[in-house]
Formats: sequence, C-alpha cells, structure tokens
Amino acid sequence: MSSTQALLLGVVVVCGFWMVGAHNRVVGLRAAIVEAWAQIDALCRRRGEVLDLLAQTLWDLRPDGRDGVDALRSAQQQLHSAAAAVRARPTRAEAAAILASAEGALNATVARVLNQVESDAELHANDTVATQLLALFEFGPQLIERRERFNRACTVYNEAIRQFPTSLLAPVFRFEAAGSL
Repeated sequence: MSSTQALLLGVVVVCGFWMVGAHNRVVGLRAAIVEAWAQIDALCRRRGEVLDLLAQTLWDLRPDGRDGVDALRSAQQQLHSAAAAVRARPTRAEAAAILASAEGALNATVARVLNQVESDAELHANDTVATQLLALFEFGPQLIERRERFNRACTVYNEAIRQFPTSLLAPVFRFEAAGSL
C-alpha cells in the first residue's frame, strides 16, 4: 500500500467516524425533543381529565349553559387530535403548528367558560367547581416550563442540522427542522 493510498484510506476512515458521530449527535438531539414532548403530553392529558370533570360538573349544574360545555369538549377533541399527530412525530413542524393553534382555541374556550363561571354566583360558590378550577390553574406554570424545554430542544436540534458540515448529512438521513410550540 502506497502512502497515497494510506492517506486516502485515513481520510475515508476519519470521514466515516465523523458521519457516525454527527448522526448520533443529531439522533440524540431528536430524542431530547421526543422526551420533552412526552412530558408535555402527559401534563396535557392530566389537564384534559380536569377539563372533562369541569365540563361534566358544569353540564350537571347548568343545563341552560351547555353551549359553553359543548364548545369546551369540541376544543378538547381538536387538541387531542393535534396532540396525537405530534405524538406520532414530535419533530414534525406542521404538527407542532396545528397543536399550537388547537391549544390557542382551547385556551380561548376555557376563558369563555371561566367568564361564565365568574358571572354565575351559584357556580362561582360551588366547592366542586372551585376545586376543579384550582387544579386547572396549577397546570399553567408547568405547561409554560415544559413548552420552554421543548422549544429549547427544538432550537438546539435545528441549529445542529443547519450547521456545516452536519447540514450535508441532514438530507441524507432525512433530518428536518422541528417546529416549536
């Protein structure tokens, strides 16, 4: 083996090790996104359970105010469908955008239901409703913190797949930019 062939073999080996290392790094960053999403998903499921209880309580207490409860249940169903799409591929930007939109719709609906509760003295004074609202409000800061963690993981991943020379591998291994919430 000539020195030129040895040098060429050395370059190929170094490039091969670099490709494996770069691939593993990006896969690890993608795994961090999946883990961050799992924490959001678990919290959203628990929040959904509280919202279901609140909707049922309001349904039972105020038969005349069922439009708000129906809207709440519809918004929850949209969020559930959007979350299922993100659950399938947490790094898919389109799914994250749909989830963010569904989350906004749910928040607007919850705000309307809260206004309904505030304006109704009997609902406002009901201990069950108060307990459920307190539980619902406790999710806010936790969701904010977990979304920030998810968004940071997406940012680090996106930066990694855009940086040279890793950007050369991104199309080969189908690493696509992740969407933030």
